[in-house]
Amino acid sequence: MFADNQRISHRQMGRQMILSLLVPILLCLPGTHHILGANGLLGILINFVVYYFVIILLIRISPAYEDLPRAVSFLYLIPLVLAGAYLLATTARLVCTYLITGVPQWLVGLFILAVCATGSHMGLEKRGRMGEVSCGFVMGAFVLLYVLACFQGDSAYINSPVQGDFQWWHGLDSAYTIFCAFSFLGFLPFLLSKVSKPHSSWKPAFSGVLILGGMLGAALVLAQAVFGWERLIREEFPILPLVAGTDLPGDVLARFDVLWIALLIYGLFFSLGSIFFYGSHILEKAKMQPLRYVLLLALYILAEYPFERYRIEEWFGWLLGYLIAPLMAILTLYVAVWHKCKNRGGVPQK
Repeated sequence: MFADNQRISHRQMGRQMILSLLVPILLCLPGTHHILGANGLLGILINFVVYYFVIILLIRISPAYEDLPRAVSFLYLIPLVLAGAYLLATTARLVCTYLITGVPQWLVGLFILAVCATGSHMGLEKRGRMGEVSCGFVMGAFVLLYVLACFQGDSAYINSPVQGDFQWWHGLDSAYTIFCAFSFLGFLPFLLSKVSKPHSSWKPAFSGVLILGGMLGAALVLAQAVFGWERLIREEFPILPLVAGTDLPGDVLARFDVLWIALLIYGLFFSLGSIFFYGSHILEKAKMQPLRYVLLLALYILAEYPFERYRIEEWFGWLLGYLIAPLMAILTLYVAVWHKCKNRGGVPQK
């Protein structure tokens, strides 16, 4: 049985990390910014090396996140609000398009916000248990999707990819885009104080990066094999038509695609819940708990901003590459330097 000791295990930490990032990465990355074929696979391999060292750094400086200056804590909320608004808007749009019709998106978004924010401030143990139980099911379902998609592919799309041919500058572009998507691992140190044996947490954390990279690489290859690069770069979410065309042999289940959509939405719900949890956790550490409702309000306003020209879905790619990821990198380096200076000449923190 699960223990209630204000701690989560390495396995719970790793599965929670995978489940928080898996669906947003698979939904949003394939087909964009030349993340195709060999270029995308090169970008994944580069990030395996980069994040091996990043995770080690994050674990070493994790004690500093127990007592951050308020200004730094506040800056960490900016990526959470922007990413949360994007995920909320995307989830509401998918629900209105595939599951519910005739309901205003703003109302669906408000309901999703209420559901995902409920209980986000009540501790990590419940989220760890939920992640441990459901991660294997979600990953198994995607593996099944990949197996079924293999029967839809055409080897001609892989043998002559054209746009997917290797070009080193496109490979570097893919590497940076994937780096930006994984930059939310920068919130990992906030979690480590509640993980058993945090100093050996690099193994499950890096295993999670390997699994996420492997799932993304398989999605890139399969999506290009099924659609070809010409259609792939035109699809906003290439995995959606992939699941729409996948069915069990013999048409065992009618509307099998609805089950896949429900799986994607569950993953987005878990990702939103993670964002709300980290926001509440950071505000609690900074003794600014009342601002939790301000954070939710700001997130909702950004998600349902009424002017089409400035909707968060249209600008999030730019925000991720030019604001969120650089800000996360700068904050991590600042905390590392601040932690070193704070402990210089004294006893290092345990």
